[in-house]
Amino acid sequence: MKRMLILAAIIGLFIGSANAQLYGIFKPIGKIILFADSLKAKNTIDWQIDQIKNNRNTKRVKQLDDYNLAVCYIAKNDTDSTCFYLARQIIHFSFFNRLILSDSDFGRLHASPCWKVISDKIDSVFLTTIPTIKEPKLALELFHIYERDQHIRGYGLKYIEEELTNVDSLNILRVEEIIKEYGWPTYSLVGKEAANGAFMVIQHSNYAIQKKYLNQIVDAAKNKEASAGSVALIQDRILTKEPPYNQIYGTQVFKTQDNTGKWSKYTYYPIKDEENVDARRKEMGLGPLKDYLKRFDIDYVPGTKVQPPPKLQKDYLHKQL
Repeated sequence: MKRMLILAAIIGLFIGSANAQLYGIFKPIGKIILFADSLKAKNTIDWQIDQIKNNRNTKRVKQLDDYNLAVCYIAKNDTDSTCFYLARQIIHFSFFNRLILSDSDFGRLHASPCWKVISDKIDSVFLTTIPTIKEPKLALELFHIYERDQHIRGYGLKYIEEELTNVDSLNILRVEEIIKEYGWPTYSLVGKEAANGAFMVIQHSNYAIQKKYLNQIVDAAKNKEASAGSVALIQDRILTKEPPYNQIYGTQVFKTQDNTGKWSKYTYYPIKDEENVDARRKEMGLGPLKDYLKRFDIDYVPGTKVQPPPKLQKDYLHKQL
């Protein structure tokens, strides 16, 4: 029970910040995962190692001890110890395995022999979670496509980096090839996480591609082979690109400009039949709209008149969890 409560708290940190997609998922979880540069700047590397190894800090998340020790040792340029603790983390608490692939503190390991061992171990653990799927090799490919999709949107970046502009193009090309060969990647074909990776690539593509695959996603969800929540997301995303720009589940938000022209607070697109939005959300497995919008620091008041964003607003300002 305690493990589940800790896991729920960590998940809450993943989705609790409106800036998670814009500035990196480490922003809201910086209190539980260490930063190598910060350790070096404060000269606290050895102190942190002592705290963790000797169980001195009772407020830490113990499931992440190996992860944080790996960060400490990479800060000390000790790659052998870093790889040792990463390997232990992968086995003991796999929830953060995909994050290891993205964590920029471990970037210097990517050219070392141990990185292939770490990556292969993550793949192996991933496959053990989906033993009955039909296409394990395809599942692994989509798992890594998902990681790349999230990486360029801030997932795992401790430091702001330039977006890799060609990643989305490469991802969509490959996902379309996969769909052409296998049909929509379903849960039984590749497992939930890999299937969600395919969905996120389509969700982050252009309007025409979203429309092209909408019916396949809907059909998969009807057969319990895709998430109903994913259907809500992509339907809203499409609707907010079509006049009158009204969504039906309230999943789509965007940033507004203040008087100086600076992008500041979030608001949401107008909602058709807003009175019944929570009933529709419940049917799709989504929680109350008020709770969802709170993640973006929006205090939702039903019936508030909102306007769609200006036509010139860039698509990258559309955000959703």
